Amino acid sequence: MDDQRNKGSRPRILIVDDVPANLLVLSTQLEGLECEIVRANSGIEALKLLHDGDFAVVLLDVQMPDIDGYQVARHARSIARTRDIPIIFLTAMLETEENMLRGYGTGAVDVLFKPANPTILRSKVQVFLDLQTSRARLAAEIEAHRRTMADLESFNYSVSHDLRAPLRAVEGFSRILKEEYGANLGPDGLKYLSRVLEAAHTMDRLIQDLLRLSRVLRADLTRSKVDLSALVRRALERLEASDPHRKVDTVVQDGIIVDADAGLLAVVVDNLLGNAWKFTSKKAHARIEFGRLGSGPRASYFVRDDGAGFDPTYSRKLFGVFQRLHSTTEFDGTGIGLATVHRIVTRHGGRVWGEGMTNEGAVFNFTLGEESLK
Repeated sequence: MDDQRNKGSRPRILIVDDVPANLLVLSTQLEGLECEIVRANSGIEALKLLHDGDFAVVLLDVQMPDIDGYQVARHARSIARTRDIPIIFLTAMLETEENMLRGYGTGAVDVLFKPANPTILRSKVQVFLDLQTSRARLAAEIEAHRRTMADLESFNYSVSHDLRAPLRAVEGFSRILKEEYGANLGPDGLKYLSRVLEAAHTMDRLIQDLLRLSRVLRADLTRSKVDLSALVRRALERLEASDPHRKVDTVVQDGIIVDADAGLLAVVVDNLLGNAWKFTSKKAHARIEFGRLGSGPRASYFVRDDGAGFDPTYSRKLFGVFQRLHSTTEFDGTGIGLATVHRIVTRHGGRVWGEGMTNEGAVFNFTLGEESLK
């Protein structure tokens, strides 16, 4: 056996045969391919190598004295670590349909009969070398993206957290200036100072929303049975208590139970209902409705209101960070709420989308992935 423990960047091939001359022939036929060739002269040795290393493909003889190739293949398929490694049988057995079907039945991707055509053999092996190289490249890109996102989330959290300290100083000293020296500032001075305080308050809300978004991205997702209808009722009660003079009819479908992260789902509910409450604020008598559409894998949940709505031309911008379809003079907000909803729903394996028309209300629908239906 070659010493093949080196974890180089090149993909590896395992060739297995109890006849040394056959191993030599195979190695010669595969020369020139961008790979590392690992030899095993028994089924037991092959299983040890498979357990210890990663291979792009295995070229496996069938007839061997200790355990045959079929047994090696069945054992490899029974273990998670080696289950997906492609196996090509190379056998001197009679080329019959029965022998081919037996090879495929044990999990081989192909069955070749000796003497194999070198060109065909190299072509088949090259396919699996290219496949593993592509998979390795994709895995590296995914990991790099994951690290970049983690760094960005950490940076976002740190910056947002650190910004609050000087902002508190600006707001605090501005209030002291207004309360203790307001009489000396005159009308214009007070107006300008009020604008400073208003801007500081807006900035503080923006930072809080960024911190909340960062926490959502960093938080672990733990699923449990959640009474979504009850979450919605509690959120509506809080909104009604915050503005008791408003007339809003609320309709909540009872008995909607999902498997989701309770804390994160509460953030989704608070944001969607908070928006519905905000964008119906100019109506003398408004209506907000929550319910479920469909059942099973097609189930989706909605929050519908009859408020300001939005221009559907810009619906693709709804879930972007800092994206707003209404000016701050019409409705306050930071443009982060729906982005937070999108992140949470996506983490659950679901999707969220909005539909609306200007001055005709809006409806936001979301799913929570198949896991939520268990």
